[in-house]
Amino acid sequence: MPDLEPQRSGGRVALVDLTGAKDMTAELRKLQDRWGPVAPVDLEPGVPGWLVLGHAEVMEVMRTESVFARDPRHWNERLPLDSTLHAILSPAGRRALYYADGADHRRLRLPVDEAFAGIDEAQTAAMVRGVCSRLIDSFAAQGHADLIGGYAAAVSFLSVSGMFGFDERQGIALLRCAHGIFGHGGDSVTALATMDQIVLDHVLATREDPGNNLTARFVEHPSFEDDTEIVHSMVVAICAANEMLVTWIAATLRRMLTDPRYTGRVTGVRRGLDDAMDETLWSEPPVANLPARYAVTDCTLGRVRIQAGDAIVMGLAAANNDPRVRTTDDLFEANNRSHLSFGVGPHACPARRPGRLVVKIAVESLMERLDLRLTDPEVTWAPSPWSRYPAVLPVEFTPERQSARTPARV
Repeated sequence: MPDLEPQRSGGRVALVDLTGAKDMTAELRKLQDRWGPVAPVDLEPGVPGWLVLGHAEVMEVMRTESVFARDPRHWNERLPLDSTLHAILSPAGRRALYYADGADHRRLRLPVDEAFAGIDEAQTAAMVRGVCSRLIDSFAAQGHADLIGGYAAAVSFLSVSGMFGFDERQGIALLRCAHGIFGHGGDSVTALATMDQIVLDHVLATREDPGNNLTARFVEHPSFEDDTEIVHSMVVAICAANEMLVTWIAATLRRMLTDPRYTGRVTGVRRGLDDAMDETLWSEPPVANLPARYAVTDCTLGRVRIQAGDAIVMGLAAANNDPRVRTTDDLFEANNRSHLSFGVGPHACPARRPGRLVVKIAVESLMERLDLRLTDPEVTWAPSPWSRYPAVLPVEFTPERQSARTPARV
């Protein structure tokens, strides 16, 4: 089989059509059957790129930053002014670990690793439980709710922003910015600039009055050269963590409410929450398509010829379901830890433990307090090229007789 040349004509499937498909796994399999482990796609209409579908090939991209760089200055594409991709793939002048390689990345990564490693898990758990309780209070007396907009999206962002010492009012403002940045509506460039200003104000206030939070650790760390690097690194950490957590929470909740192995409707025995969270990481990774790397030089990946400057998206949903690493043996899969949901290599996720803590408390708090029943099994997926989670998750439950104080609306 000869090497495939880049496909620069029309007819490429768009990432958002993959994440929005009724059966994304089937659509990814069609791409693999046609193209093999690397397929030509549109990042958005008219913006070409490559989607890496194979497990081994995704690991190669993640581990080889000398060939597949994170720095968007290597990209040969010039986005339209109204493109929703600017804030994520081509942000002008961003000085954060997400967009750095080599020694510069290691310098910017160190304070992030150390900050998350030193997090007080007991304090964080108490904060997350408080967030969850107040959000549930806001709809518990109604007997119905949307667990995405009314819960998962809010609890993930308020928890992450709380770790950085933001209050809930600031957290809600940041959440609105994040919706725009990730293409869920609004001007992504303006949303990013607004988030930068909110974070900068918080950095300056924290320097005057430090607390026991991640921002204080960022401010104190000698690796950052100035406040711009602190702000840009915080924005990346907050946005990336939120996008991952809201999807992980939503997918786990849906699994717990619909899968007979977890509801106990088949055998009367219910599998545990940890099992549901782990299976979700495999089958419905929180980031379905991870942006982005850029080819530093002409190269071959999965027998496809990649040209210098091409954009490469890592298809984590496809890689996790690659038959080369997945089997139908439940006993084997119980101990299989080769999924790529947290990444590998220099840019692997630095916050696995606190992330898991947030998701577990979020799902546990809700399911222990309310007898949830999904009211509509049909799913409409949120319009994102990167993540796949329900736009709404409507449930009903026995209303509580009294509701505690209602938090600010998101």
